[in-house]
Amino acid sequence: YPLVADVKQEMVVSAETIEVDGASQTVAGKVRLTTGIRERYLYGQPVHVTGRLVTPPEFEDFSYKEYLSRKGIHSLFYSARIDVLDGEPQGNPLLAALYALRQRGELFLNRALPEPYAALANGMILGIEAGIPDDLYDQFNATGTSHVIVISGSNVALIAGVIMALMVRVVGGKRAVWFTVAGIACYALLVGGDAAVMRAAVMGSLAVIATGLHRRSTGLVSLGAACALMTLLNPLALWDVGLQLSSAATAGLMLVAPGMIGGFRRLLAGLHMERVSRGPVGSFFEESVMVTLAANITTLPLVVLYFGRLSIVSLLTNVLILPAQPPIMLAGSGGVVAGMAGLEPIGQAILALPWLCLAWTVNIVQWTASLPGASLEIAGFGLPAMLATYAAIAVVKERSRLQRLGDRFRAWAAHDWWQRLVSPAAVSGLALTTILAWSAGSALPDGRLHLWFLDVGQGDGILIQTPSGRQVLIDGGASPEALFSELGTVMPFWDRTIDLLLLTHPDGDHMAAQAEVPARYQVVQAIHTAHAAQHPDETLWRERMAAGNVAVATMAAGNWIDLGDGVALWILSPAADGFAGDDADNENSLVTKLVYGEFSALLTGDAGLLSERHLLDGSSLLRATVLKLGHHGSRSGSSPAFVDAVAPSFAVIQVGIDNDYGHPHPDVLERFGAATVLRNDLHGRIHLQSDGDTLWVESEKE
Repeated sequence: YPLVADVKQEMVVSAETIEVDGASQTVAGKVRLTTGIRERYLYGQPVHVTGRLVTPPEFEDFSYKEYLSRKGIHSLFYSARIDVLDGEPQGNPLLAALYALRQRGELFLNRALPEPYAALANGMILGIEAGIPDDLYDQFNATGTSHVIVISGSNVALIAGVIMALMVRVVGGKRAVWFTVAGIACYALLVGGDAAVMRAAVMGSLAVIATGLHRRSTGLVSLGAACALMTLLNPLALWDVGLQLSSAATAGLMLVAPGMIGGFRRLLAGLHMERVSRGPVGSFFEESVMVTLAANITTLPLVVLYFGRLSIVSLLTNVLILPAQPPIMLAGSGGVVAGMAGLEPIGQAILALPWLCLAWTVNIVQWTASLPGASLEIAGFGLPAMLATYAAIAVVKERSRLQRLGDRFRAWAAHDWWQRLVSPAAVSGLALTTILAWSAGSALPDGRLHLWFLDVGQGDGILIQTPSGRQVLIDGGASPEALFSELGTVMPFWDRTIDLLLLTHPDGDHMAAQAEVPARYQVVQAIHTAHAAQHPDETLWRERMAAGNVAVATMAAGNWIDLGDGVALWILSPAADGFAGDDADNENSLVTKLVYGEFSALLTGDAGLLSERHLLDGSSLLRATVLKLGHHGSRSGSSPAFVDAVAPSFAVIQVGIDNDYGHPHPDVLERFGAATVLRNDLHGRIHLQSDGDTLWVESEKE
């Protein structure tokens, strides 16, 4: 199943023949390859691959070679060129059907949720983690919460419960068992079937079979049987880190959690607070705090051994986010099923609750990851230390007992005000309704013009929102991941429509990410320059617009777009005949001027000195409140005469941190005198808003 991650695509191919220096020979084995995202590939397609075949590398603290060998992969293809061959698909028909469903679910989540929540939902529900931003994944790792992203036993239990409940009513109890086992197997294959998932699937299947046979199911026996079966089928599976961690966590829930819960209840009994243990507060501590702590205890030695990191905030973060995970899985799965069935409006409505829970999860993880000392590096923790730690855990488990605290808190414990709390379900429902209503209300148009210069790295990406809520996206940068993360931050979570795409010119750092927008959002119309060169990237942009049923038009100087509410977007350059020369693509950038009352912004794409001279000769519309510098502040634009003619109060430079081009050039910066210079590399996302008279400016980084 090909996985798309930002600007690259990864897949595994089954090799049949290899040709080196004209000599061909029959081979067998799997190869992992990486290519671009221009073409999309399907499971089972016969392909011819050309590129550089290498052995997976081994690093000082990690053997990528061993990691891939456990998956049966022994070679890598870098910079692969792929040609699809004629012929029928050669894959397994069942896998082909499951992967087609998986792709439908992935596309639906991408359309229904903003980033990074769509990527997280894909990981939690469908097992597709490739789209999760690296920095966000690092924050989950630093807080010891990456386990919520991966498919686990809770997902399998959910699937098993739903299938069993349905099949019992349809075919009866005994037959329902085998339908449920088959459903678990299909789900495991659907989400990728890695070692940890297969462990959960085997244990879930054994539990279902035991129920059908009216036999008692023992967790430890099921865990041992699952690991033994997987080792028998693939001896290298036992060394899979994911399998080891999931098995250790499962063992912790079975061996450590009951004792901790019992100790907690004895503690409450000693404080004469038995009613608390039977109420919602006690249930929360038992099911969240104690269970989380038990899993953390049994996985901690492995985490430190493999990753050299100890999360100090793991317990706090897990306690805060775990209550939000069941709605993500339950309602999220229901929304995905509705979306895959073609009921996208219903599916999107169902996803309102998972979106709220995902937003809570992300914000908590980002907050705790930012705390001082959230994660400590642990050096020199080897296998002997890990074994000694597990031995200590075993000793403590058998001998430790929680001591009664006596009468110290009896006076306090005598007050049972916590038992008279309003029904937790009612409180939760009211809170959920309030938060959703507040989120939707706060995202409604506020009667102002909003202009965001998005932080998309080394590239341009500008979002305009009119006073009544119409949205225009100009360019988008090179990284779809960065663009969708920015749009997910500034656009309302329920808004999946962009009224107008405007492409200034067909350079990858302006166009590549924008080409992927119709796959995520409903785009009404797209506009680009009539002078775009017919190179492959521009052709790809047209193909993506056509696939999204987006109407495409071209414009030149003299045209203007009425955005409503008194907002106009004027096209100032290029002229109908355009510019020629080596730098024609940049010079033919659409130069636009956004006007709303007394506020105006001149947006220049990558226009250079030739375009600027043309504008100085023929346009009386240059003066503007804000100037977006051409070509990222390079010396090829922003001439002194042009800057003087525009006379901006604010100059915005869309540029990436530590870029390889030396942008912006120091000489260019000196030309802006008293103007305030705002840069994405220094200030992050830049947000301007105006009511037509007053301008408000804020940035992500002060």
